[in-house]
Amino acid sequence: MPELPEVENTRRYLEEIGLPGRTFSSVSIGWARSVREPALEDFVLGIPNRRVLEIRRRGKYLVLPLTENDFEPAADLILHLGMTGGLRVHPRSQPAPPMVRHTFSLEDGRELRFIDPRKFGHLWLVPDWEDALPTFGPEPLDDSFTSQALAKILNARHAPIKALLLEQSVVAGLGNLYADEALFLAGIHPIRPADSLSGDEVSKLRDGIVAALTTALHHYDQSRVEGWPDPPFGLSTWTIPRRADEPCPRCGASMVGIRVRARSTFFCPDCQPRE
Repeated sequence: MPELPEVENTRRYLEEIGLPGRTFSSVSIGWARSVREPALEDFVLGIPNRRVLEIRRRGKYLVLPLTENDFEPAADLILHLGMTGGLRVHPRSQPAPPMVRHTFSLEDGRELRFIDPRKFGHLWLVPDWEDALPTFGPEPLDDSFTSQALAKILNARHAPIKALLLEQSVVAGLGNLYADEALFLAGIHPIRPADSLSGDEVSKLRDGIVAALTTALHHYDQSRVEGWPDPPFGLSTWTIPRRADEPCPRCGASMVGIRVRARSTFFCPDCQPRE
């Protein structure tokens, strides 16, 4: 599933290709179940003649604040990419790539195309995005994401640290891949109880989260330049192998694979001791 770096990469792509300031002229929905709110007909009728003000990201969601149209006040268009979704802005004359499920036509002759092979993406058109989405924890790339802020959350929880990192109310945007990467960088075993981490370990974990995400975004920034105008949707930007028995890139020991609350988890038993 796209995590913070993939969604932030998409946000930057949409900004760089000039979507802010453009006005939607029509929308075609190819998979009705993708629309979560409002009803499908209201969604389709509610999009045209609205201008995109900016492209925001909250956690793993994209939020496009839109102006009012002829009939309704300003609204927020929310997009969730699902497991394999992606967005592209192409000239209307350019043949659409495979698996385009939804098409948002723009007044400048281009289209915002939602590619969603597995149909796991979702769309909302709501008065206020905060009322439609779940509660989020701090954004890990914001200045407010400090070691002290993270410790305050973790000290009150006894669950395995890997499981907590996947809760969006703990850290917004972090998912399975980058949680494993952050724990590896911090040298912390994934099933350590969160409240057992020392202050120094929490500080290392905070730094590991930030390092994993910023490194990924650096790779994505480079890929957009090199692959423009159709850069890749996803890159393998983490350093640890995601198969058991492969060598740890740091010490050479065999990586171990386990399940933590039904999520595949990989770690080095030497670099990330249980105790």
